[in-house]
Amino acid sequence: MWHYVAFILVGLTAGFSSALLGIGGGVIMVPMLILLFVLDPKIATATSLAYIVPVALYGALKQWHMGQDIRWLLVAMAVPAGLVGAELGSRAKQVISNAHLQIIFAALMIVVGLRLGVRGYRALSAARAAGMAQAAVQAPAEPPEDADS
Repeated sequence: MWHYVAFILVGLTAGFSSALLGIGGGVIMVPMLILLFVLDPKIATATSLAYIVPVALYGALKQWHMGQDIRWLLVAMAVPAGLVGAELGSRAKQVISNAHLQIIFAALMIVVGLRLGVRGYRALSAARAAGMAQAAVQAPAEPPEDADS
């Protein structure tokens, strides 16, 4: 019984992450399926792909309806390449061991996480520096010190 409740929580977490961050299937669902449900990595990735299609479509349409700008031209250009990539990835997964698949997945998550973290840190640092510069420009001029004191 706990499996059903846990899987509902995994789905909720992945759906939330999908809508909030544009991630969910691979980054959230696959590790949880492997670690919590002890699924074979190949089964976990296939299950994640089947899950994410309706969730991602709903999330994208919901955000578009709420006024988020979606670059439909980029979507139209990327989908055919994504379909070819899915075909190639599905075939490659047939000849890669589960252990190698987990290592490749973990390495990708580390690299992507580090790159996003560095990029976010730089943006935050630049925003803080700009904020300090803006505050200095907006600060009222200090009255001149009295020469007699």
